[in-house]
Amino acid sequence: MTEEMSTSRRKGLAALGVVLGMTLLGTAVAPSAHAAGKTAPEGRDIAAPAGTAYSVTIVNKSEIDDENAIVFQQQPNQPSDVHSLAWLSKMCHAGTEVTFSWTIDYNFVWGQTGTLKPGVNYDAGQIIPADLDNGNTVSLSYVNGGFEFGKPTSGAGSGSLDINQDDSVPGSGSPDQGSVGIGMSGAGTFVVPTQSDTGAGFSVTPTYYLAFGSYKPGTVVSESILTSPTALVFPDGETDATAVFDGKSWTITFD
Repeated sequence: MTEEMSTSRRKGLAALGVVLGMTLLGTAVAPSAHAAGKTAPEGRDIAAPAGTAYSVTIVNKSEIDDENAIVFQQQPNQPSDVHSLAWLSKMCHAGTEVTFSWTIDYNFVWGQTGTLKPGVNYDAGQIIPADLDNGNTVSLSYVNGGFEFGKPTSGAGSGSLDINQDDSVPGSGSPDQGSVGIGMSGAGTFVVPTQSDTGAGFSVTPTYYLAFGSYKPGTVVSESILTSPTALVFPDGETDATAVFDGKSWTITFD
């Protein structure tokens, strides 16, 4: 995954732009994966039309017996205030398999936890649909002791999702600080701590990683303490994958 990230700040508004592409994680955290069948050209944009359905079956042929199979989305060189979440996660004992299914449908999300670190759940409070073309901008307010999204509207550039936090939103140093970000198929993928009078803009392409770990859905993950994270790249025309983990490496095939 190649990734470009830009951050700009202006009076009363900080704008964070995240552009996700494809790569493998560094060798320190991502053992090699062997893919059978068609493979995607390295660095290819893997954006798919909204509503496209995907699935992956993870087969545990290792001796790991007390960890979840996890699918998450990740950025190399990720800024410290942008946190990846365990997006899809199920217990997968040795000798068993689990299947995850999802669609390319984006969401806006906010959570009640502002102190984000690995192992902490962002505590989802609201997840609403987002549309990269027509419903790509949303406001976040803090009303009577609680966060609340407004109605999504158009306003961001095509392919981007923008969140405008107004001056009622608690930020750093406040015990009421929460988190806000984006998700896919009804579950959070990336969050940042809330900040008053701040805008966060995400330009996204789905990028998937597989791993084993103890993280439950919605928990902040750290790839450095996951078991054998590896990239899952769907070739053109393929939407269903099987990923077999033998304890050392992954073998990924496409149905």
